[in-house]
Amino acid sequence: MSTKKRPRKTVKKTVSFSDDTTLTTHQNHEKKNIDHDRPPVYVRKTPLMTFPYHLILLLYYYVFISSDYNTVKLLSLLIPAQIGYLIFQFNKCTVYGNKIIKISYSLSLICLGATFLLSFPAMLLTVLFGAPLMDLLWETWLLSLHFAFLAYPAVYSVFNCDFKVGLWKKYFIFIVVGGWISCIVIPLDWDRDWQNWPTPIVIGGYLGALVGYTIGAYI
Repeated sequence: MSTKKRPRKTVKKTVSFSDDTTLTTHQNHEKKNIDHDRPPVYVRKTPLMTFPYHLILLLYYYVFISSDYNTVKLLSLLIPAQIGYLIFQFNKCTVYGNKIIKISYSLSLICLGATFLLSFPAMLLTVLFGAPLMDLLWETWLLSLHFAFLAYPAVYSVFNCDFKVGLWKKYFIFIVVGGWISCIVIPLDWDRDWQNWPTPIVIGGYLGALVGYTIGAYI
């Protein structure tokens, strides 16, 4: 009885510097979690919830009740009002990854510090737009602090939504545009107290923020 030897199959050896198993697993993992990697981020269209009622009250106080247009006192009222607005209104309307993220109080405190630091580039931007630097440096920095803390809910949302800045740019832009438009009243020959720097710019920034947080969800 004779037996025939089967010819051995030649196996081509290849050298690869990539781990095929790891690569395949990683690709499958990306496909399964594509919604988690790029989750939707938006603000719900609920004007009654996103409308910043406190900004109207603060503007009324600043324009009609405060006799000396005290910018420092207005700022001391703005900061806690913005924190309350974020917690009770804005964050509840912010959707990230198909769910509303619960407020993080530790992150809100961190964002307060980040917003304070944001006032320095905001001051630089204000100076580049023509604000006085040396003569009224304190007033210019106060204005920048107002602009920064008007953007506080958007700053928090940037941090809380994994730095997806694009969606929140419009809120910053509305504040800047509001302040920029209000500059037109400064050179007018009316000799009114509210024309002094930075009162009209503060009012314009508040109006810009009021419009931005009201219609931001629809843009």
